[in-house]
Amino acid sequence: MSVTVGHILDLINEIAPPELAESYDNVGLLVGHPDWPVDRIMVALDLTQGAVEEARRNGAQLIVTHHPIFFRGRKNIREDDPEGAAVCSLIRSGIAMIAAHTNFDNAPEGVNDALARELGLEEIHTIGTGMRMGRLSESLTVSEFAGLVRNALGGSVRIYAERPDSAVERVAVCGGSGGSFWRIAAENGAQAFVTGEASYHDALSAVASGLCMIESGHYETEHIALKLLADCLQDKINAVQYNVYVDVSAHAPFWRFEG
Repeated sequence: MSVTVGHILDLINEIAPPELAESYDNVGLLVGHPDWPVDRIMVALDLTQGAVEEARRNGAQLIVTHHPIFFRGRKNIREDDPEGAAVCSLIRSGIAMIAAHTNFDNAPEGVNDALARELGLEEIHTIGTGMRMGRLSESLTVSEFAGLVRNALGGSVRIYAERPDSAVERVAVCGGSGGSFWRIAAENGAQAFVTGEASYHDALSAVASGLCMIESGHYETEHIALKLLADCLQDKINAVQYNVYVDVSAHAPFWRFEG
């Protein structure tokens, strides 16, 4: 039996049910046809021209991304803007695309579980809509905890705290642009909140509430979950004995350097 994009979409929907997606999101099959055949899949954080070229080189017929395209309504698909160019390249190459965004954030064994485990948290549980909270194995100062985050995720971190020697043991996490959810972290007794991006005013309010916020990069807090998604999908593919291989993109959309 030929394996199709539609078959793979069904498996992804088991991993990250679409009903878990936020109402503003755009998930599922976004480019291509459910009847297109698939024997190789690439998992990536974003659809970029570099990701499409990598998929083409590797012979992938399907790209599964975390971030969707057409996130904000488009009235054209032009090749003189980055997203339009990537979509046109995708279509010309006959490669389909599926996005699993906030449904994967909120899913069991999703982005926030991967982030919590990467930081070594224990007793992990859900707070709010999809956020995770847990405990460190031992109490650390804010400065020590920031070092742990930096080492675990790579890149740099930005620390928002009243004092660098405050104790941290209870930690909440939200990958990506989660700074506005600091209240949920504070209300659930977190002493620190790790997210990818936060506005100045959210950080200011969080610190005023007694919470330490660690801003560690949108890419850094989410790309760690790509292997988890690929492994979960490969396990489901193997269980139904489809002859399909899943790998993780090696392409990064950009590199950040300390100035």
